[in-house]
Amino acid sequence: MKGFGIFILIAGICWMIFALNMDVSVSSGIGRVNNLGLMADRQVHAIVGGMIALAGLLMLIFGERAAVTSTKASAEIDTRPCPLCAETIKNAAIKCRHCGADIEQATRLTPATGWTVRIPCRPGMEFDATQKIISGEGLPCENPDGAVVVIGPYEEKKDAVEVLKQIRENHSIFGELSYKG
Repeated sequence: MKGFGIFILIAGICWMIFALNMDVSVSSGIGRVNNLGLMADRQVHAIVGGMIALAGLLMLIFGERAAVTSTKASAEIDTRPCPLCAETIKNAAIKCRHCGADIEQATRLTPATGWTVRIPCRPGMEFDATQKIISGEGLPCENPDGAVVVIGPYEEKKDAVEVLKQIRENHSIFGELSYKG
């Protein structure tokens, strides 16, 4: 959204510059005189360019806020308050980083069917290492078969996509989405 907003803003500014540089005069027998029709065209082009630039600016401003809000919402899903000090901690935490208290890891209710993230691995050390990384992130692991680590299931596809992005960005682990119905 941000890139498209920048494009629209630049297009609107260029349109306004074009409009303001339009020649609105015509030659006559006594010299050059302003033409009312050309002046009206210049005014219309300047207004259209201004509206397009304003639309691009609004896309830049509000497009960023929407992205920040969705990131904040996904962070709130993975957090809970500490039972002792009430500070926000991750669901997977077993020790509060604020007060140092030992707490129980939150249990997540996962649906029996839904979207899963599947990470194919070689059996043995690679599978065990991947399983350990996923468990360390506090993500729900379904019954693994020794060659594929299965994360989930999640009721909504967007939740599984967020997990897929998270493991790719944090650990450079690539997986695929799957629906189990």
